Amino acid sequence: MSQVSFTFTAMLDEDEFIRIDEHLYTTRSSLQREEPKIHMIDTCCLKIMKEFEGQLDQPMVEEWLLLTKALDQSCSFESQWDDKKILQELIAGAEHPVSWYAKHCRLS
Repeated sequence: MSQVSFTFTAMLDEDEFIRIDEHLYTTRSSLQREEPKIHMIDTCCLKIMKEFEGQLDQPMVEEWLLLTKALDQSCSFESQWDDKKILQELIAGAEHPVSWYAKHCRLS
């Protein structure tokens, strides 16, 4: 089995993407088929990530996405999470169990 690299150019508006390490997060779903390091996110997640641009790395983003899924699955579906608080904790290097986030990161 051989490996093949593809290079392509895409023009994106500043408000359509954020780059974290070697990964690109965008609201443009058509790009996901082109490159495995392109990830689909919704507009509200992109806005939150933009607030922390330059402070995030790929492991933090992956942990944030896993935490939000875990919180959604383990808590009431009516709960909403303070993603900014979650990202601040991850950037600070804090290591909390999911239960800590459930208790401290609910939106009022």
